[in-house]
Amino acid sequence: MRHWMILCLGLAACGGSSSGGGADADPPVDCSTVQGTDTFTVGLEHKGINGTLDFKMMSIDPAPAPARDDNTWVVQIDAMSSGVVGNPVDGASLVVTPFMPAHQHGTPVPVQITPAGMPGWYQLSPVNLWMPGVWETTISATSGSTTDSAVYKFCIPS
Repeated sequence: MRHWMILCLGLAACGGSSSGGGADADPPVDCSTVQGTDTFTVGLEHKGINGTLDFKMMSIDPAPAPARDDNTWVVQIDAMSSGVVGNPVDGASLVVTPFMPAHQHGTPVPVQITPAGMPGWYQLSPVNLWMPGVWETTISATSGSTTDSAVYKFCIPS
């Protein structure tokens, strides 16, 4: 009986529901109504903001689109010069930062980066998109004296 009372008090303090869906819960996210986000396709390309690197999304798991919780992405990074894509960039140092702008938070799960078997290809895992809504994931790469980054924006449905 004592454990039941403690559980009830705990639920009342957290909004009265074990699912966390109290009055302050966010409404469901319908990604079909969200504009300004990316739709995954093989080769989804973003030129780096400095114009020195080119980023291409080569695969995503789970497919066909990023999903809630852990994802694995493979990106290809190539050098650029005067807007022309050049050779693959091997051995770059990458930092991957998922961020949810509507809530002003990221994810506590660090993204691990490993070579993906092809020149300039990198596996990013886990890319933890742990709640529904729009996530902006910045991929920053440094190779020698070259640093550039691109932002992929995906909507994760409820």
